[in-house]
Amino acid sequence: MTSAMVPRGDDRPLVLIYDPIRDVPWDYEVERELLHAAGVDLVIPAQALAGEDLLARSDVVVVSGEFPIEAMNQLERCVGLLCYSVGMDNIDHSAAQERGIPVTNIAGYCTDEVSDHALALLLASQRRLIPFAVEADSGNWDVYHRDEMTQIRRLRGQVAGIIGVGRIGTQVAHKVAAFGMQVLGYDPFLDPKQVDFLDLVGLDELLERSDVVVLCSALVESSRNLINAQRLGQMKPGATLVNVARGGLVDELALAAALRSGHLGGAALDVRAHEPPDGTDDPLRGAPNLLQTQHLGALSRESRVDLHVFAAQRIVELLVSARRIVDPSAPQEAIS
Repeated sequence: MTSAMVPRGDDRPLVLIYDPIRDVPWDYEVERELLHAAGVDLVIPAQALAGEDLLARSDVVVVSGEFPIEAMNQLERCVGLLCYSVGMDNIDHSAAQERGIPVTNIAGYCTDEVSDHALALLLASQRRLIPFAVEADSGNWDVYHRDEMTQIRRLRGQVAGIIGVGRIGTQVAHKVAAFGMQVLGYDPFLDPKQVDFLDLVGLDELLERSDVVVLCSALVESSRNLINAQRLGQMKPGATLVNVARGGLVDELALAAALRSGHLGGAALDVRAHEPPDGTDDPLRGAPNLLQTQHLGALSRESRVDLHVFAAQRIVELLVSARRIVDPSAPQEAIS
């Protein structure tokens, strides 16, 4: 790209970090550097949330948490909303569509990590790893009388049902297959002719046949509380539920009942309906055979690097698509 083709001054597109991450050590210097090279300015507000003036002047808005309609109403020249994550349930898609604003995410940056985490949760749950690790840490090796000794399962030969066969669900399917599990999948958006690494079946059949159900699907209105009391009741007695997607996919009151009754053999959750859960009113608090982590599935040193780079790439794609900038990757002769 020649210097004449890079917007300057007030003509440079503005990318706004609406709600900067400040509760953990974090910066946006990688995004700033990559966007600057493409002729784009990145703005980070001093306050917790960006104000009306910045929203009105922004070409792309990057959102980590909830993006209220009131903020969306302030957008005057925005050509894209970027969820700073894989999930996109923090933005009202219908409202954005009405305003002609595309919504996208940072897909792919943590596919390996989340699928690895699903396997880690599955193994820890079915091997009853945590109770024994806690006892070992306390110096207690007299554990062979514990009930958990009779609950440990061999993965080979079990049936794993994957709900949501996108990037992450596909990786989970390949990884559980490597352990010798038979793999079923449910995804209403997939054509069975396009899938050859698992058996696509209906949701009812998947729940009834699976020893392990792994949730990898997006949270939309039609999938909220997808795993409710009725569907938990369809699962095999003693089955395990693993959730590495969104907590809102599961009716947590019904899950607590299924664990306490013994109908489910275990649940391993990286996500909850409310994060963090209400310590005084958590339906899963004290439930047996429950393993939880604190929404850690996407994390690794490598995924952190990819998140920054992929975010900048998605922003550039939005701006190129809206003709706010020239594609920086286009050959010189094509843009001179």
